[in-house]
Amino acid sequence: MKKLPIGIQSIREILEEDQVYVDKTKFILSLIRSGKHYFMSRPRRFGKSLLLDTLREIFKGNQKLFEGYAIHEKGYNWQEYPVIYLDFSQVANRNPDEFEASLKRTLENEAQINGFSIDAPTVQEGLKALIVGLSSKYKSKVVVLTDEYDKPLVDRLHDFDVAIGNRDILQSFFGTLKSLDRELRFTFTTGISKFSQVSLFSGFNNLKDLTMNPEFADMMGYTEEELRVCFTPHLQAIAKERSLLLEEQVTEKEVLEEVRKWYNSYRFSEREICVYNPFSTLNFLQDKKAEGYWYSTGTPSFLIDQLKKYSKSMVSLDGAKATKEELMDISRLDEIDLTALMYQTGYFTIKEYNPISKRYHLGLPNEEVRSAFINSLVQNFAPITNLRSSQETVKALEECKPSILFKQIEIGLSSFAYQVFVDAKERTYQAMLLSMLFGMGFDPLSEITTNTGRIDVVLEVPKTIYILELKLDGSADKALKQIHDKQYFKPYIHKGKQIVIIGGNFSSELRNVSEWKGELLSESGEKVKDLLPVKGE
Repeated sequence: MKKLPIGIQSIREILEEDQVYVDKTKFILSLIRSGKHYFMSRPRRFGKSLLLDTLREIFKGNQKLFEGYAIHEKGYNWQEYPVIYLDFSQVANRNPDEFEASLKRTLENEAQINGFSIDAPTVQEGLKALIVGLSSKYKSKVVVLTDEYDKPLVDRLHDFDVAIGNRDILQSFFGTLKSLDRELRFTFTTGISKFSQVSLFSGFNNLKDLTMNPEFADMMGYTEEELRVCFTPHLQAIAKERSLLLEEQVTEKEVLEEVRKWYNSYRFSEREICVYNPFSTLNFLQDKKAEGYWYSTGTPSFLIDQLKKYSKSMVSLDGAKATKEELMDISRLDEIDLTALMYQTGYFTIKEYNPISKRYHLGLPNEEVRSAFINSLVQNFAPITNLRSSQETVKALEECKPSILFKQIEIGLSSFAYQVFVDAKERTYQAMLLSMLFGMGFDPLSEITTNTGRIDVVLEVPKTIYILELKLDGSADKALKQIHDKQYFKPYIHKGKQIVIIGGNFSSELRNVSEWKGELLSESGEKVKDLLPVKGE
């Protein structure tokens, strides 16, 4: 079974060490043959750096490395070009002076690597000297690959003056690049976001933005077919291990369904093709469990900061709509459109496209993003009390008085701007509830699978087990009936604990819990009494 290339951004390392590689070189060949200047934004950890490194090796003429892959089989000519690779994540950017000085040193270092020196009194002069010098030395046009161009902006969104200063330097950089077009064979720029005021997007008249281009929608990330073809041994290994552990048959199909639920559904164009998050998928295949791998590698503090700053402009988590122009144009650094920012950074994805109105319906892509992002919202916006640390609360729950818990839930939900819940799905309310329970100090379990269905929430205190079924615009009676019909409590009988079953309903009109009712069951599952909200609580 091949090694998984987790966090590896070197195509040479992946191929020479025979790690799993999902071949994307057919896309690269198409780009090289059909155009010259390209831009593409994708969320972090989506393979941008690996794509650029692959381009670098191809333009270096490294034919042998790609034997057996699409670009080699389709007759590419393997002409060698000098390549400038600039990674803006490695350029210091705390203020414009530091950014300019660091960028000039980076350009000087690139020249030294190629055996000559340049003077760089300004970024413009340094870039021109580097490109002209390479072109002259190698008697060839130059390839420029720019990774994470927007890092100096994204890092400084909290400081408007610094962001503007860094933007001006980027404008001069890309403006100079445009002026050197005759010396250039190919350019490719990547980032997380598209800031339209940077002259990259106004300077290059023939720049092709691939971000929402249907033809290249699956150039980064894994399609379902690629996952099945390239990772079958890993999926089979997980199924086998779980079967032995659980002492019951777990199929490869069931494992794939779990990966799909957690990491799939990123859609980047009107074309109905979705891709899996490559970083999270690889981590799942290695660790053999579903967790928030992508989210945990970098809390989106800049996004949370923007949400706090413009809380009145909070967007719906399930019902946002926008045109392509609105999604791909962040024109102001002082008041960023939150829908565009959430889409470009990967917290929103395309759910549907209306070809008549040319509007995209957006939403959270999968369970990883939904659970982690909503948890961040709850932590930063909801006034949650740590109920678990309160002996009074635990005592009330042990005495089967859940009103105190639902009161806190109602307070928490009411703290969010109403836009969050516009067209919200049932799973969004459920995710909010789970995040609040975590914030209260509990360790709730969700989507617990039984042989009759899935339990929404299971919550345990020392002497009592709570089982919750939640509906949206339904009724507490219907939710409670489902618990009985499917006997969700059956796995918890004879465990030495009393059982409380609760059916609850969220109202999309109230954007909160509208009603709940429950029952106390004995350890053996027999009904003891009804549990209802206490008036005045």
